Amino acid sequence: MQKEIITPDKAFDVYKQHSELEFEDNSLEIHNFDSHSNTYYNLNTPLHLILMYNTCGLPNVTDNFLSISPSGSHFLCNDSHMDGISKPHRHNYFELLIVLKGKIMQEIEGKEYLYPAGSCCLINHNITHTERFLKEGFVLFLGLRMDFVKELIAGSKSAIFPASNLATSNSIFTFMEENIVSDAQKYYLDFFPVYQNHKSTETLHRVADSLVRALFLPRLGVDHVLKGLLYELFDYLDTKQAYHVIPMKLSSKNDALLFSRIRHLMEDTNGRMPRAELEKALNYSGNYLNTIVKTYTGRNLFDYGMTFCMKRAARLLTETDMSVAAIAETLKFSNQGHFYKLFKETFGCLPKEYRRTHKTA
Repeated sequence: MQKEIITPDKAFDVYKQHSELEFEDNSLEIHNFDSHSNTYYNLNTPLHLILMYNTCGLPNVTDNFLSISPSGSHFLCNDSHMDGISKPHRHNYFELLIVLKGKIMQEIEGKEYLYPAGSCCLINHNITHTERFLKEGFVLFLGLRMDFVKELIAGSKSAIFPASNLATSNSIFTFMEENIVSDAQKYYLDFFPVYQNHKSTETLHRVADSLVRALFLPRLGVDHVLKGLLYELFDYLDTKQAYHVIPMKLSSKNDALLFSRIRHLMEDTNGRMPRAELEKALNYSGNYLNTIVKTYTGRNLFDYGMTFCMKRAARLLTETDMSVAAIAETLKFSNQGHFYKLFKETFGCLPKEYRRTHKTA
């Protein structure tokens, strides 16, 4: 008989079935809880999971809260659906936000950003942030203490395989190594799923399921199991086919993250993402997004999108034998004359001439 998998959806049921596991989890200390700007979390265990659920669909409500760590677990239920927004806080550990369902609005140093299902954010210990549900959904917060991170980094260097056989560079480990020694820099990594990467949530769910199972019901070798799952998670988040990894420094312009997300969405869609869809993906008005693009590029949103479209057209002309008409149709031009006009404005010649000049044998 196949073993039942403990998914985050079933975590509460399993928690109740194994009542002997229920005791106060003292792994997380909260200091200055009444402060609106100086709340501080201190982690006493190597790693810590928090699962937050919104099942009622009401904004700003956390219905259920489950904390799990090697030292125990703790469950809170909000039956009255009272507003539950975490206070702006910092912590002495790295925290990875993983959105498994729905949408989360995360405020980072006073600026709000939308995180839909499948997106993640890794925050260092100097960032002040808070999160809130927009509607039904659930998220996983993974806390990693500094000394445990050092163990993970050291363990990533295989003693069995030659170093030449392994991909030694990982953006998450690079980020954490740089930030372990930083006392003042406010850095974070934004993980934005490649457009229409429908498997991002599936993979995150599977790893989250395994992490919950290992911490709920620890068995022989659980330390190695947990580390293996974290390596798998970090490797997946650093996969270019799955995610755009955007490093952010709070010393940069306030809208740098939004511009990076716009740029990646334009790359993923060859510049043909409808304005309404862009607004929905980023939770900002088209006018505001247009202003950001104008600030960074001097172009309006449409013209900026066309630069990606024309680059794709040029690649198709030089790397394939597709007809010009087929290329125009692929790039969603219903009017070939318009396509020819934009192409000539961009490259100074018509598509067939560009192909003749640039295509290699």
